[in-house]
Amino acid sequence: MEAPRPGAYPRRMRNRPAFTLIELAVVLVAAGALTALALPRLHNARQQVTVRAARAELAGAFAVARSAAITGGGATLFVDPAAGAAWIEVRDGVRLDTDYRLADRYGVRIETPRGAVLSVRYDALGIGRLANTSLTLRRGSATASLTVSAYGRVRQ
Repeated sequence: MEAPRPGAYPRRMRNRPAFTLIELAVVLVAAGALTALALPRLHNARQQVTVRAARAELAGAFAVARSAAITGGGATLFVDPAAGAAWIEVRDGVRLDTDYRLADRYGVRIETPRGAVLSVRYDALGIGRLANTSLTLRRGSATASLTVSAYGRVRQ
């Protein structure tokens, strides 16, 4: 089989429609412009998902504290907004192994009503002792709140 010679292609191959370099450049510029328009929305959506995940983990910390209180005769959940973390201590002041480092893991800020460390003390029945309170988690423009009832139950 011989290699094709220039100009030896059949006429249907020579007159075949194709894209020019200018047409390809226009399509690439349009695709770039659409991508640039979509990036801020994707970034905001990512922040919102991250904040919701942090809220779910903090709500889980309240559930773990209640469970530890029932099984161990009492427990206290601490939420420190300055550290962006939460931890649980059982009756004798022993800290459970599970630390909830939300600022490190999710990059969120925790806001408590007075900006101080929030402590929720649960008795042996799993009932918390505090006034109704709300916690706010923020990352960029995304926010999520967590409401804790007077009995230590979480409502999202």
